[in-house]
Amino acid sequence: MAKDQTTLSIDKATKQKAEQMAQKMHLSLSGVARILLNDFADGKIQITTVMMTKDENNFTSKEQKALDMAVRDAAQKKNLEGPFNSAEEFIGSLKK
Repeated sequence: MAKDQTTLSIDKATKQKAEQMAQKMHLSLSGVARILLNDFADGKIQITTVMMTKDENNFTSKEQKALDMAVRDAAQKKNLEGPFNSAEEFIGSLKK
């Protein structure tokens, strides 16, 4: 089968991490890409995306809802912990 050359652009940190992982498995980075693309083409790998819209404050609707609930709870003095006099007190409250 004739081969076609493809160029991928990724950030430097991701490339370095991927190269290190590939090297541990005795693979080249292009070998990893070839395996992944073949498996994707054969339907062995599925990629899904989720559209997340953000508001003017850069929050998703789920994040905004959680923030609104936290502000409402704070105003009603509900679901609050503290104040703490030490780090140990704080950590102890997390272990409850």
